[in-house]
Amino acid sequence: MKFLITYDIKNPRRWKKVFGYIKKKGLNVQLSCFEVEMSNYKIGKLLEELSKFIDLKEDVIYTYPLEPNSSAFSVKLGKAEDLNKDYVL
Repeated sequence: MKFLITYDIKNPRRWKKVFGYIKKKGLNVQLSCFEVEMSNYKIGKLLEELSKFIDLKEDVIYTYPLEPNSSAFSVKLGKAEDLNKDYVL
């Protein structure tokens, strides 16, 4: 199953650890955005490992399943702004 992993890591040292770890697992499609192919179990294990590298109060990692009709769901690891707020672009 394919997943999109995106992240916002505040500290450059932590960012480098996360980037290096995910780079071994998938395709870097943008600076902080990767496409990986793995099972639901393995994506869970990946997030478990990544949680060791980040500050859960400052950083955030998102995973999104890319395949339609999949049994997987989106996951947020860490803190993020309230996504229900209205934003002006």
